[in-house]
Amino acid sequence: MKISKQDIKRVLNGDLFRSEAVKKQYPFAIMVVVLIMVYILAGYHMIDQQKQIVRLNREIDDSRFEYLSIYTDLVQVSRPTVVIDQLAEKNSDLEINMRPLIQLEMPRHE
Repeated sequence: MKISKQDIKRVLNGDLFRSEAVKKQYPFAIMVVVLIMVYILAGYHMIDQQKQIVRLNREIDDSRFEYLSIYTDLVQVSRPTVVIDQLAEKNSDLEINMRPLIQLEMPRHE
């Protein structure tokens, strides 16, 4: 297919877009342009969603490490030996209960 000077002249003048064959394709061209715009916008939306997911994952990791840190501190403070030492420092008269809370009596078989 050879492109002539008249064809180039028709495209540059806009005569090509005024022909009946092309006018019938306007709705299709508009639909294609709209779909391209939707595709581009969906790509930008996906990038924003990925950034938000990365940010939230980072926050989850930070919260997890903070939880573990607080939990280990709590475990350290609540150990019986630490509690006993703290009571001794405060001159408390509380003592460790050496008796079991519940005493089970076994029936004797005679």
